[in-house]
Amino acid sequence: MSVKAACAVVLLLVVVPVAAFTAGCSSHTPQTPPAPPPAEAFEAGRRAYEQGNFEQAATLFAAADTPQAKVFLGQSLTRDAAKKAFTAYDAALRADPGQGDAMEAMGLLLANQGETAQAKPWLIKAGTTGGLSPEALLRLGDIFLAEGNCREALAAYEKAAAPQVGYAPAVRRLEAVRGLCGGKAVPASGQGKAARNGAAEADPAAGLYGQGAKSGRTGASQTPAKQKPGPKTIDLNDI
Repeated sequence: MSVKAACAVVLLLVVVPVAAFTAGCSSHTPQTPPAPPPAEAFEAGRRAYEQGNFEQAATLFAAADTPQAKVFLGQSLTRDAAKKAFTAYDAALRADPGQGDAMEAMGLLLANQGETAQAKPWLIKAGTTGGLSPEALLRLGDIFLAEGNCREALAAYEKAAAPQVGYAPAVRRLEAVRGLCGGKAVPASGQGKAARNGAAEADPAAGLYGQGAKSGRTGASQTPAKQKPGPKTIDLNDI
């Protein structure tokens, strides 16, 4: 056999097995399953949503691609983001229970979800760590107002509407609420800034809003003293 022929044989012996191996591997590559039909994807998305699997629900609603599915997609994305935010704030508070920003953020998150009973103590305790942001003061004022507690509601609104803060939504709320509650708020006692490094923790009922509104804050707080129910409840839709 000539040298040229021998080289050709060796080349075949090397190339053919490699080609066969490559073909075998490609035939076993996992294939992406086809997307389910829109109706099936929509129903699967609803089941995932009801089970609290919002990320999975969002994927399924996106696959359904119908006007109604797009609405559910938006809701799933919102709920998924809130769930992840809650987890992050909870982790921050477990690592540092006195983290005022995390307290306020937790309170705002719960308040925006309508969980005002859970949001209230977080916001009150956050106020004892150095003051609340204007947005948090407004939300806390709304919670007090819904309970019929005009005194504390007006105090919170006045903090957020103070000239040095001038939070426009609080200014508008204050003007409307004064007509419902009448007069100006009586200053709450003990609204000084709580010491961050004191041996004893400040009473959450005292120093309710720290030293007024603090722009840029996003924190919340622990369990405060229980508030007595007001003589009546006020619907925010009335103002």
